[in-house]
Amino acid sequence: MDPAWGRTFPPRVEDVLSSSLLVAVFVAFLSGSVSGLTGFGLALIGVPLLLFVYEPATVVVLLFVLSVFINVAVVWDSWHDADRRLVLSLLPPAAVGVFVGAEVLYYADPLYIRLGVGIVVVFSALLLLREVRIPGAEGWFGTVVAGSTSGMLSTSTGLAGPPIVLLLAARRIPKHAFRGSSALYFLAMSFVGLAALANRGLLDAAQLPLALALVPSAFLGKVLGTALLNRISDKTFRTVTLGVVILTGTLGAATAAWALL
Repeated sequence: MDPAWGRTFPPRVEDVLSSSLLVAVFVAFLSGSVSGLTGFGLALIGVPLLLFVYEPATVVVLLFVLSVFINVAVVWDSWHDADRRLVLSLLPPAAVGVFVGAEVLYYADPLYIRLGVGIVVVFSALLLLREVRIPGAEGWFGTVVAGSTSGMLSTSTGLAGPPIVLLLAARRIPKHAFRGSSALYFLAMSFVGLAALANRGLLDAAQLPLALALVPSAFLGKVLGTALLNRISDKTFRTVTLGVVILTGTLGAATAAWALL
């Protein structure tokens, strides 16, 4: 018994599980809020924070399941805003990348990938904030690179968002089209990613009850984010989206470096 706090030490298993669930509920709400505002953000926010309380394989499953539910809701109210032609052009290279990423997760330590990706993402977002143009972003090459990289990262680290966000930001797509396009893309990718993980035997059905328990909190966050969308300018929206990418890239790199050390 710890005399200072009047509780058992070490902590009981049920106390640890309860604390982990509270963290997960908060992260789901925060991720849902960002996703409701921008059309992305579940993985960008959720992955680095959930890794404090769950194993990487569990986090990937949780974020995929939540993405299906929240992106359906966002696509429902932004269908007419989405650049569907762009999304369709992103999906073929992304689908190839998804299966490559599943192989990477199966054989390799994703910590090294997340560390390198975090550094590159932060650097790229900072360039965009300074209005530096990224070569090739406007053409087919940028679409192929963004789609394939996003797909690979989706199943290897759960961080599918940065390549797509950076592509949309580099093309300076208006906020409503940005939100609708990213949500539509990530909805499609959620189904592709789930299929890839199941194919490799990496989808643990035991995690589904936890994922479903987090859906209401994420949905409430989505409602809040949607309400904020019309209250901010395109310039503010761009700053917010790139700021989210910088924050999550930094957190992802930092948590990977910490785990490796």
